[in-house]
Amino acid sequence: MLALIDDPSLIGPPNDDSLVPREEFLRVIGATNNKASGMLRILLAGVRPGIPLPEQIEAIEQLGRYIVAGPSVASASDPVLVRLEWLVVALERLPAVRRDFQAVLHAVLDATHGMKLLGEIGLPNNRGMLAETGDRLTRWFLPEPPATHELWRLASHIVHELDDLSWLDADADPLLHRLAAVGGEAWAPLRGALLDAIGLLITRIGAAGMHEVLRSRAVTDTVLGSPLFRLSRADLPDMPALITASRAHLAQVRAALESQGVSIDVVYSIDTIERSLTRLELLLPFVDRARPPGSAPAGSDIRAVLDAVGRGLAGGHSFHQLLNDSLRLLARKVVERPGRSDAPDVTSSRREYWTTLGSAAGGGVLALGAIVMRFFVRWGHFAPFLDGVLSSLVFAGAFVVMQLAGLTLATKQPSMTAAALAGVIRERGGPERLDPLVPLIARITRSQVVAALGNVLAVVATAIGFHLAWQIVFGAPFLDPAAARATIASFDPMHSGTIFFAALTGVLLWLSSMFAGWFENWLVYRRIPEAIEHHRLGKQVGKDRMAKLARFLERESAGFAGAISLGVLLGMLPAFARFFGTPLDIRHVTLSAGALTLAIASLGVDHVGTGPIISAAIGVALIGALNFAVSFVLALVVALRARDVGGGERLRLPGAVLRRFVRHPFEFVFPPREAPAREVPARDVADCHPERPATNQG
Repeated sequence: MLALIDDPSLIGPPNDDSLVPREEFLRVIGATNNKASGMLRILLAGVRPGIPLPEQIEAIEQLGRYIVAGPSVASASDPVLVRLEWLVVALERLPAVRRDFQAVLHAVLDATHGMKLLGEIGLPNNRGMLAETGDRLTRWFLPEPPATHELWRLASHIVHELDDLSWLDADADPLLHRLAAVGGEAWAPLRGALLDAIGLLITRIGAAGMHEVLRSRAVTDTVLGSPLFRLSRADLPDMPALITASRAHLAQVRAALESQGVSIDVVYSIDTIERSLTRLELLLPFVDRARPPGSAPAGSDIRAVLDAVGRGLAGGHSFHQLLNDSLRLLARKVVERPGRSDAPDVTSSRREYWTTLGSAAGGGVLALGAIVMRFFVRWGHFAPFLDGVLSSLVFAGAFVVMQLAGLTLATKQPSMTAAALAGVIRERGGPERLDPLVPLIARITRSQVVAALGNVLAVVATAIGFHLAWQIVFGAPFLDPAAARATIASFDPMHSGTIFFAALTGVLLWLSSMFAGWFENWLVYRRIPEAIEHHRLGKQVGKDRMAKLARFLERESAGFAGAISLGVLLGMLPAFARFFGTPLDIRHVTLSAGALTLAIASLGVDHVGTGPIISAAIGVALIGALNFAVSFVLALVVALRARDVGGGERLRLPGAVLRRFVRHPFEFVFPPREAPAREVPARDVADCHPERPATNQG
């Protein structure tokens, strides 16, 4: 059936004299004699009230498919809009064609059910990714059973992919309005489908809002007081106000997630309600009794519904869209609860900048201990698994001590980075939605730069001092010549895997931050600190001590989880890689700088040569850049996906950051003397530093 659009020769002439003469038809629609105009003439002639219902449905399908994917038109404007305008003009100026079209359209809409198309297609369902994948594979390999009574099946034969919706912009609004007007009373059967869809939506909203995972996080004292519940019992004129109240209610629920934690069930319920409210807003104008009788809906309203439903139809065929939806829910779970501990070090003032430099210097001194212990483990020539376990203990132990001492490890991403980035993205659309991210990115960048600088300077100085002390005590350098040369060569960016390993380490840094956020949320969601505080052991050790332990665990859980998980990832990845015969390694800027310094000091600058030292130093600089860039970009992608930021907006963000860097390059390295006020909303600054009061200073 759909091949008719691709091959017009398959369209046979009608059995009666319904064909409008070619010259008259072309004159009426204002087109030349070409493939597209000729096909429209034949398709309209096939729209006849006297044919059986399945053939009427097929005629509407062919006409719809012709509009969105018909033959190309030699025109400067969008070919889809040209074909749509031809159709509208033909219906407006040819009364016989219009009467047949209205009769067939009315018969098709009256014989099909539109509730699923309007109230379910494009909205979340609870079937799960595996079940949806199975259904789509089945539809891919097996023929679809007939469903002539469902309007969504007819629509799915018209819209196949997102490209079929590319013409839906403001230019299409006048044509859509005229098409709605020329249809007249033929659209009347849709009113019942619209009311059914609205009833389905408000019932679903009420059910999701009353689910225990959401109700326990609501601030409303009673079920009857919830706007989500009242919406399901409201009259149509009262619904817009209740939709606004429902969104305010959801904002309060999200605020409660900070203290009660979040799960995928909570995220799914919130997502379902939000999207259902949006769909409800799209449908209400079409059943507005205040609209003059017989008047057509606004073109923008029609376009919004077509876009929402069309995207749902296209996504129903796409495995890529299914994966995107699943990842979006996971991303929402990550960012819905920013967390209370392990806040990102975003230096807003010069005082904070120097404080970060000092804590990073302490972290660099401690990192040398991990480097030295890692060399001892390597010299033990243990089996790969034991080597990985011991290395993990070394790294995790050092990172935990850093956490307890309040020291900083360069490029280690805090657990709430993605949530902080998502927090500054405004909830409304528009090209300016990402503007607040640009100054925050600049501040995070300079914070990481100063942390790396403090780490590297301290670990280099400490490594030199350690080498001198070792040589005095043992009468020999710490590394033998072979080990030193191999270490220096391993950082050469051109003749080793340093660049790839540095990027891989960036992924590990990001993964550790995700685990840290998950672990803190897991503790809060299951009320572990509260359970510890009220545990029966308090009778023996004291309730105050148990309360302090609970608060300490809640405060430091993300930091400990991030430190331990990062240590395990850095220690075990090379061991597992060796087990499978894959030459993978890790490259962290602080650890690499310390190891390189020990190697150069052990050989001596004269024996190493200037060239290898410069190459290795460049390699360490690239390691630092890639560690931060990869981990930060992954966190940013999670934030953008969670906020449904489209590809076009994402592509504009690098340009905005680059323009900021060109205008204020020093801002990415050192904080200005007086930051501009309100660069980032006060709420968003509080999101980045939850334990500090919100201010208007950048």
